[in-house]
Amino acid sequence: MLPRLAILTFLLSCCATAQQNESAPEVRFRSETRQVLVPVIATDKKGHHVTGLKAGDFQVLEDGVPQEITDFQTEAAGSIAEIEELSKKPKQAGSAAEASVAAPVPASASPNSGAPKRTYVICFDTLHSSFANFGRVREALEQLFKHDQSGGNTQYVLLALGRQLRVIQTATSDSAALLGKMRASTFLATLSGVDAQAMAIEVNDVRVRMERFCRSCPCGPAAKSMTCYPERQTLRQEIGALSERAGLMTRGFLASLDSVIEELAKVPTNRSLILVSDGFSLVPGSEFFGVVSAYLPNYSEFKFPPDQQMEPLLQKAMQVAVQKNITIYSIDSRGVNSPSFAAGNASDASNSGAGANSSRNRGGSFLTELDRRQSSISFQNGSGMLQLAAATGGVYFHDSNDVLKDFRSAIADGREYYVLTYVPRNTASDGKFRKITVELRDKNLNVRAKEGYWAN
Repeated sequence: MLPRLAILTFLLSCCATAQQNESAPEVRFRSETRQVLVPVIATDKKGHHVTGLKAGDFQVLEDGVPQEITDFQTEAAGSIAEIEELSKKPKQAGSAAEASVAAPVPASASPNSGAPKRTYVICFDTLHSSFANFGRVREALEQLFKHDQSGGNTQYVLLALGRQLRVIQTATSDSAALLGKMRASTFLATLSGVDAQAMAIEVNDVRVRMERFCRSCPCGPAAKSMTCYPERQTLRQEIGALSERAGLMTRGFLASLDSVIEELAKVPTNRSLILVSDGFSLVPGSEFFGVVSAYLPNYSEFKFPPDQQMEPLLQKAMQVAVQKNITIYSIDSRGVNSPSFAAGNASDASNSGAGANSSRNRGGSFLTELDRRQSSISFQNGSGMLQLAAATGGVYFHDSNDVLKDFRSAIADGREYYVLTYVPRNTASDGKFRKITVELRDKNLNVRAKEGYWAN
């Protein structure tokens, strides 16, 4: 069962500091007209945010077809909920898009005046991330909150997402309270990385198991005979069971992430989710099968783990985020990482206790193959984080040791952006994906927006 009570706790805290308003769906039906809101980030070649742009500076295409921008707002106009309310009002004579720029919402007229305008939910993936990497993350967040100058305009929620969802800090704009959480001994205890460590140990145990297997059965490229069939069948069952358990954990993780997004969508502010993780596999069990197939490359039963259909669960979470205009940023907490079979890591052969007949002592050919396969799996484990960010208009930060810079970039996006509104020329509600492309007249500038939406 998902920890709905924990999720409700942080939601109620958000709503206690901001008047509850109807959430702002990305696609709205009013008088049989569907309008699409597209938050857009514009930057120069150095990555600095560009302000002062007008509606005429942008062009929006849906499935390659140009669309008319009917509303144009900037961050100064208020939250997504407020911008949605503006787009419902009758337009003045002339260009509706340009008129909305000329008349931003006065603070006194805002339905949430005096309340936070931005909510950042920072999720720490404790299921797939090592404890060692969270030390750098904590140091970065300490610096972030220590110098945060947003005052009451921004609120933060801190969650740990693992086998259970834990609320580390309910919504607050109090930097001192956030710093207190970062410096408390219970913070790193919550982010213990026990599950990730257990996975690393299980992967290493499979490697030790293969060392024993290869002492009595042929391994490597030359292993083509039908010898040791019973032993191979037992091995296949063992790693199959490990894969199924990994699949159950990943399924729970993605379902919890979806629940967090669903609840965050009800908060009447601009909303961003920052996921901090070492990366998660959409093919649970690939770590185990990767080890075995390095030793037994010619046996098809060890090439691929069973398909446990994780992609639809990820798609479900992405669709909700896209529809509700929640931008997702993902930060790879490994930094500039090395393969887990490198020296000193949990899967290092020197930790296996395999003895004199280990693959390391047989010239290291198996270790080299293990390293190659693990590098490939490590890269693939970032694909889910990349998809979440790209689909919602966020950024996947990876191969960087400057975690503080990553956090600051994600938060800056939520403070300087534009919102374009258009009525699609394609009026069919067929549930199909509509690809959105946003272009700038000035080709020296960069633009980032969500990839599209589902026409439900």
